[in-house]
Amino acid sequence: MNAQKQDDASQYLQEACYYLLKKGLTIEQVSKALEISEQEATQLRQQFESRLATGDSVENEVDRNLWEDVYNDSVGNEKITFVRDKGFYHCRRDDLDKMESPALMAIFETSKKFLDFDMYRRYLDSKPPAGYDPMAMQRQVKRAVDLIEQILKQRWETEKSKGNDSTKS
Repeated sequence: MNAQKQDDASQYLQEACYYLLKKGLTIEQVSKALEISEQEATQLRQQFESRLATGDSVENEVDRNLWEDVYNDSVGNEKITFVRDKGFYHCRRDDLDKMESPALMAIFETSKKFLDFDMYRRYLDSKPPAGYDPMAMQRQVKRAVDLIEQILKQRWETEKSKGNDSTKS
């Protein structure tokens, strides 16, 4: 049984090494992320490539997306859910950082309006229940509002300090 668990773990690591290296990460980044040696990461990728060549495994978009999501989450590039006029949308934290301030402000305002109309808003700061969280979507939108507010404040502080620097010159 222990050998079976080891084999299962090896298959997941093979997949992870293959897809993360294919995504463009270096062998050093992959080995660090998976907490394995660079030699082991290379060997695991080669094993997965062999499985692909023999037809024992098939490359697919679902697995690629899974490992990309796992990596992004592990480095703090979390998936963010926010509200726009026509519904809910998702992006990565890095995408928020790249957005122009007017677009961020529009997302901030519509997401904040969504939260303001929620009669259970006062409970969003409480600890979510174990298992099913009926306010999961609202908590995700609140997280987006908090992040956007943080990004906009940082930009404002940066602009303010640039303005002070230029007036001193």
